[in-house]
Amino acid sequence: MDKPYTTLQGNGYQLTIYTGITPLDPDNDNVDVHVTFPNGESFSAVFFTLQNIETLMKDYRKTGECANGSYFWTSDMLIVQKLTEQTICEIVENLLADEEFKSVFSKNEESPIISPKDGNRLFKNFDESL
Repeated sequence: MDKPYTTLQGNGYQLTIYTGITPLDPDNDNVDVHVTFPNGESFSAVFFTLQNIETLMKDYRKTGECANGSYFWTSDMLIVQKLTEQTICEIVENLLADEEFKSVFSKNEESPIISPKDGNRLFKNFDESL
């Protein structure tokens, strides 16, 4: 199993994109993105494509969620044209340069540090339980 996340080194931060167990669809998908700075501060946002929001709202009409698909919301949402690693990196860089990063991303509360080995084991156990 491939890792369900990608970690990239940015200019003064580490970027983790939680892609899940299926390949990322650049036109119709969403991902959680975490940015960690050298001082330990960590921030999160969820990147969506417009097509993905439309797909989710159509699904909600069937499931009854969100008043039968009449609305969609999520905290820390960022909408993109294409959902690729390059796009995510460029957006994070732009938000930092324009000093808008903390307006879009939310600061994460401190949590216990899980080693990559333990994280991979947890994801493997989750994947096997599906």
